[in-house]
Amino acid sequence: MATIVRERTSRQRLGDYGEEAVTQLSCPRCKRPRTLRRLPLNFKCADVICDFCGYLAQVKATHREDIDTLPATLLSAA
Repeated sequence: MATIVRERTSRQRLGDYGEEAVTQLSCPRCKRPRTLRRLPLNFKCADVICDFCGYLAQVKATHREDIDTLPATLLSAA
């Protein structure tokens, strides 16, 4: 049976970019650098996990014209 492969939407690609960017940071819990790893697509409730301490996080990305300034507010996850 053939599977249908769909192209990722612009919002999905933005989310992928945000998740990849977060993996370059330190874990918020254990503070170890570069231990965050992306989870498989459609994993329930989380996008990244820390390989060392098991910290789960959900990443929210937004489109910004100027990437050098932080946004005034941060999106929260459920």
